[in-house]
Amino acid sequence: MSERSTQTGGTFLFTGILLMVFGLLVLFSPAAAGGVVVNVTALVLVITGIVRLAHAFRSQGKADTILSTLLGAVIAGLGVLVWLNPDLGSGFLTILLTIFFLAHGVWKIIIAFDYRRYAAWGWLLLSGLVSLVFAWLMWQQWPISGAWAIGILLGLDLLFTGCVTILLALAMKRARRSGSVDTISL
Repeated sequence: MSERSTQTGGTFLFTGILLMVFGLLVLFSPAAAGGVVVNVTALVLVITGIVRLAHAFRSQGKADTILSTLLGAVIAGLGVLVWLNPDLGSGFLTILLTIFFLAHGVWKIIIAFDYRRYAAWGWLLLSGLVSLVFAWLMWQQWPISGAWAIGILLGLDLLFTGCVTILLALAMKRARRSGSVDTISL
């Protein structure tokens, strides 16, 4: 563990608190939160498509103009389609969120071993395993899981990751204050 990583305990603490607050907000209305995620994604797609179309009209080469126009129209069209049919967007986002939970879980498991010097490293490992369980649950319920699953699992993941981040921040603070690193013998 580098010296720099032990100096970020305050940042970890703030990040953990913020993640917990967002997780609780999402859990209070998971279907609404899932719907908001779908609508924001649709809006981002439409804006991206419009920007791509604007780029197409400013392009110099014929191939770039044609490709940018086609890509912009497809992206903007997908955004409109998701906006008009949120169930389709929700199904698509459920797949993306499943991939996110899988990648995030694997990342947290790998990173947990970098924090083994701190007493709270096992919580990070557990958080990674929980993310993998969420990925599995979403995959098992797809395509019927939809917006509620997006909201509930995203809220739980944010809440749990926030708790773990706070625990790591406190462990870093204790280690810095004592001048040693907390360890667990395995």
